Amino acid sequence: MGIWDRLRGNKGKGRQQAEEPQPQPNEQQGQAEEQGYGALVGFVLLQGDAFDYTPFIHEMRQRWGIDLSDQGDPEGGAFVFEVDGMRAACMYVPAPIPNREVEENCRYNLIWPEAEQVVSQHQAQLILSVLNYNDPIEGHALFTKAASSLLQSGQALGLYMAPAVLEAAHYTELAQMLQEEELPIPLWVFVGLYSGEQGNSAYTVGLNKFGRDELEVVESDKTPGELYEFLYMITQYLIEYDVLLQDGETIGFSEEQKLTLTRSKGIAVEGDSIKIGY
Repeated sequence: MGIWDRLRGNKGKGRQQAEEPQPQPNEQQGQAEEQGYGALVGFVLLQGDAFDYTPFIHEMRQRWGIDLSDQGDPEGGAFVFEVDGMRAACMYVPAPIPNREVEENCRYNLIWPEAEQVVSQHQAQLILSVLNYNDPIEGHALFTKAASSLLQSGQALGLYMAPAVLEAAHYTELAQMLQEEELPIPLWVFVGLYSGEQGNSAYTVGLNKFGRDELEVVESDKTPGELYEFLYMITQYLIEYDVLLQDGETIGFSEEQKLTLTRSKGIAVEGDSIKIGY
């Protein structure tokens, strides 16, 4: 069973891939990122109209060994803390994310078919951000630990990190990989899929947070599952081994496989991307 099948689990066939890529910029995330270089920002979707940080502080200590008891009491719905020189902040907002932004992005989620129906119930949000990290793996790990702890709240429906919309239980399950000294790549880099008359295509969102170009496979004869697993494996390789792909190089999973790399303006992503001839 491949990573595609494991991620989908027993959730059925789910949605079909989107007809064309239409990644939308997240206005709230953009504003938050301006506060600090390389900020990681996500939104915990809540169905209640209040939030208590006490269970979060307990979960961070019990599950991750991070004691936040000396970081001060949350005031005005905000809680700011530091871990190993990195600063994190939680801000409670008693209102849903506007303009159906989250619901619209649910169409890119292939492993949670009920996503739109569930997240449409959210009435409030927690904005989680991690700043001042020098090591992107350490920064993402802290974000995941904090996010999974916040998602343990009975009010939490899921987490939105544009364009990904992730079910609360699924996120916390994958976060467990950190305790097994594995990297939860599916939580850090989104792999999008779409189809056209000339074939299936795939792209990543999130590799730029690791100082890498996003990846794209354009108009391939491979199935969506094959494309997902292929980009997942490439992404895992780049992050774990700190590899930088270059225009004109080749890549492959065997001595015989030599897939061309071309760096050019992105099709489904902003800026330049590395196109892989797969």
